[in-house]
Amino acid sequence: MRPPHLRGYLDEEFEFPVDRSGVVERVGDVTIDAPDDDSAAIRTMLDRDNDETFENLDDLFASIYGTLDERYIGRKYYDDRGGTLEEMDRADPRDDRNVSF
Repeated sequence: MRPPHLRGYLDEEFEFPVDRSGVVERVGDVTIDAPDDDSAAIRTMLDRDNDETFENLDDLFASIYGTLDERYIGRKYYDDRGGTLEEMDRADPRDDRNVSF
């Protein structure tokens, strides 16, 4: 499953509150696809969190989505405003070339 679909999927699957073991039993093997074709199971993501009970959808979603690692962020160091990080580091922050609109 792609990360943007996670919230809707969880909303369809659960009535709240729900405990961790219920989530793992029901959807623990469902994987969240990373852009690099690697994926991680919901079970793995919940292992990184300490919550035992999820009172509502927001709590469960945050526990899973909040533990996605760097594989899920897309291109590292991408800047759609132009220039490279090296150029930005050397430039004076008050320089007219670094104006953001």
